[in-house]
Amino acid sequence: MAPTVKDVLTFHKIDRAVYENFIAHGMEPDKARKAVALFLWLEQLGIDMTTPIHKIINNNAKISTLITEIDAVLRCLRQNDNQYSHPKIPLLTSLAQNNIDIRFFNLHRDSIVRGLAVIIDGIGRHVFDCHKYGLLRAYESADAAAIRFSTVRPQVPPALAKLCAPAVSVLSSEQKRSMFITMRRWEPIGSDEIIQHFTA
Repeated sequence: MAPTVKDVLTFHKIDRAVYENFIAHGMEPDKARKAVALFLWLEQLGIDMTTPIHKIINNNAKISTLITEIDAVLRCLRQNDNQYSHPKIPLLTSLAQNNIDIRFFNLHRDSIVRGLAVIIDGIGRHVFDCHKYGLLRAYESADAAAIRFSTVRPQVPPALAKLCAPAVSVLSSEQKRSMFITMRRWEPIGSDEIIQHFTA
């Protein structure tokens, strides 16, 4: 069964908390989105970043240092290798518990940038949506209060009910490709046969 938007929001609460914390510390929302998307991309490689970052979320000095290091990584992803000096990112490296440094991001720049676009255009449409999280938090608070005080649980508001529909992912530009099929002249084939070949 496909996950619902509510499932996606619930699953990514820590990612959302990190995103909101970066913004609270003065990071631009666009950079904060890219930073969290970068952490989600690293998670696909088995490098968990959001959990250790969430643990230091109340340490303003470390969060400020982390934001500076993330900014260096994002600059690295935007620039060519020969134009960019390699700054140290010790806090990011220690939080990753992996030997990643700025050269790692420089070396994998193309795949990282593509990955960030897919994440931001996919689950990012939900994770970074303030309205959806506001609806979810309001309902969860009312529901928790009803349980705590043994009162009638609130009905799911219509706007939140829409979030219980399956999360449909947007196709990336790579998934919207055209395909050319060539055939031999002596073996003609119709469009129905082509469609059946790829859908059967």
